[in-house]
Formats: sequence, structure tokens, C-alpha cells
Amino acid sequence: MHVVDGPREGTRAVVVTHLQMDETAHLNPRPMPPGARFTRIAQDKATRSRWFYESVGAPWHWVDRVAWSSDQWNAWTNRPEHHLFVATIDEEPIGYVELEQQVDGDVEIAYLGLLPGCSGHGRGGWLLTRALEEAWALPGTRRAWVHTCDLDSPAALGNYRARGMSEFARTVEWRIDAPGTVAP
Repeated sequence: MHVVDGPREGTRAVVVTHLQMDETAHLNPRPMPPGARFTRIAQDKATRSRWFYESVGAPWHWVDRVAWSSDQWNAWTNRPEHHLFVATIDEEPIGYVELEQQVDGDVEIAYLGLLPGCSGHGRGGWLLTRALEEAWALPGTRRAWVHTCDLDSPAALGNYRARGMSEFARTVEWRIDAPGTVAP
């Protein structure tokens, strides 16, 4: 799917929900699964970020970075305000998180997701717990925030709310299917 300006024939309205947490006391943590690890990635961030983005995002029609060049991936990941984490269970990758420190103490959970076949076991709740803990551990954090849409996993919005995040905005994007694809 591709984002387009406004409604037109063949487009679909996609509701985007923006959520935030403005103090750590709101966090409702999910326990770590047996054998789980959450690791900060410092080397080869562009390659890993791209692989996870494509692998996690494909079923959910993540489109904003599909056509990025290697230079664009390097520019995104090789900044001090970008933080990449990989989640594993028994050494096998299950998902990832990308945090972006922004102005005025905001930290965006830019990307968070599980690899296909890794959902349905409470892992998403633990992954979000760790993402929020890492966001609040960054110096100067005053708010952690994220946005999700109705093309993401049906469990995403409930997970954000269950971990203690609250909605602060809702918007609509217009999307059109790319040739040869069908939206969920």
C-alpha cells in the first residue's frame, strides 16, 4: 500500500492512533518470557534495521521505507538519537524496537514489532515493556509516544493501552494498494 493525498477512487481510509506515556508510574509491565534477551545493537545498525523493518513490516504493509537506499538507511540509523534493540528467545530473533530521541524530552517508539510466527504468546507485551523501560532510561525523557494504525496487528492498540499508554490523537491517512498486493 502507498500513502496518497486525500480520498480518491481505490483508496482506503486508515485510522492512525497516537498514544503516549508521560510518566513511568503508568507502566504496567509484562514479565520477560523464559530464555528472552533484549539487546542494544551498536554495530551494522542499518542492515539490521532494514532486515527487521522488511521482515516484521511486510505482513502489515509498512511502506514508508521500502524503497530506501543503503545511504538512507545509514542516515536514519547512524545518528546519536537513534537506538536499535533486538529481542531474542533462546538466541533466536523474535522482534525489534527502534527508539528515536526527539526535542523537548520526547522519545518515539518509531518501530516495534514481532517477526511472523512469534506473536500470540505475550511476547509483544514484554517487547513493549522493554521499549518503554529503555525510552525512560534515556537522559531527559519526559514522554514516550507511538502511533499505530488499523493495518497493524489487531493486538497492537490493546497492547499499548494495557502497558499504560493513553491516546492523545487520531488521524486518517489515505492508502491505495500497490500493484499486485491486497491490503489486510
